[in-house]
Amino acid sequence: MRLTAWGAAAAGLPWAAGALTGCQAGGPDADPTRLRRKATPGEPKHVPPPPGGRKLIVVLFGGGTRSSESIDDPAHRWIPRLWNEMIPRGTLLTNMRVEGKVVHPNSAGSILTGHWEWDDIDWSRPVAHPTIFEIHRQAHRAADTDAWAFVYASILANAGVSSAEGYGIDFAANVVEPPTIPRSTAERMDALMRQAAASGSPQAELDAARQSANLARSSSRATAAGLRSPATRDFFDRRFAAWKSAGPEESTSHDAFLTDQAVAAMEQFAPSVLAVCFGEIDCAHYGSWSRYVEAIRRTDELTWRLWQAAERLDAYRGRTRMLILPDHGRELDGPGGSGFIHHSDFYTDQGADEGCRRVWMLVLGPGVSPGRTIGAPTPITSAAATGLAWLGLTPSPGAAEAIRLAK
Repeated sequence: MRLTAWGAAAAGLPWAAGALTGCQAGGPDADPTRLRRKATPGEPKHVPPPPGGRKLIVVLFGGGTRSSESIDDPAHRWIPRLWNEMIPRGTLLTNMRVEGKVVHPNSAGSILTGHWEWDDIDWSRPVAHPTIFEIHRQAHRAADTDAWAFVYASILANAGVSSAEGYGIDFAANVVEPPTIPRSTAERMDALMRQAAASGSPQAELDAARQSANLARSSSRATAAGLRSPATRDFFDRRFAAWKSAGPEESTSHDAFLTDQAVAAMEQFAPSVLAVCFGEIDCAHYGSWSRYVEAIRRTDELTWRLWQAAERLDAYRGRTRMLILPDHGRELDGPGGSGFIHHSDFYTDQGADEGCRRVWMLVLGPGVSPGRTIGAPTPITSAAATGLAWLGLTPSPGAAEAIRLAK
């Protein structure tokens, strides 16, 4: 899997040390011109907006999170916000099933359409079935500013648009990716962190983290390929410029970047359909248990920030349904206890065990029974219909059915 080059680095924070090692810079931009699909005669008529201006937020607690380090941990050490403040207010489904390939883009795309997507592992193409963004925008003839996807890497650049007839780029979401850096910068940052770690000095490691953050900001670049209009490109240009000018004490976490931009979009545009696909938990591939669980804790905090924004903003308070679920899990521990590092060989499905395939979903918002738990096996693809039902819409034919949340 390709990761944003400076991944989880954050200047001045203890978990930043060593966070950049082995990352890969860059990634091809999507070409939106080749995805264009015009609406055709006979498409569904305009549907009036749902009562009360309902909103839908989908959060992928992503990068692959095992239940054993989240809802099944007896102490819930790494999800304090979820467990103590959010789960008591919502319905928790404890047996969500990853039925397709256990790989981030496939799971994310499938959650957003209700169908299993990208079985051929060709993420350069749009998904095959209409996304929740396109279904909403087409039904309500909504502007592009009413649908946004904030994704952790370019491999998800096409998660907001489909090749389905009558949908496509004209109804796609705005897709925001985090900044990337040149490989030369990544190598320089890696050398700084390794040298500091070898010194054995915590202060040297903090200094190197701050220097790395400055390097990341000064050389970073960002793509606007997923932004659909001048208004959204202007919004992103201003936000990216502000991020680049921030001081070294500010985080360079790409998941924090996505959260900041998502909240800013909520404040400025109040989109009806918004998805945030986190990814830093996948730092587990580097083999560090402490970094893996710290990334879960950080994602817990960022998810809580999104929920707080929905509770604070007038456009969202009392009218928002939020779905929170991992894209998939990670392998169970075998001899040596290192199963958390991987999540199967997605070409062969070798290693795709229960740790990979069983995840959870939390549903928050009006009409949801607080404190309820549902243990029935449920495909993660049911998230699309469940979210769309709140908006008075349905997914495309053949999609997984909506979850019955009422008792």
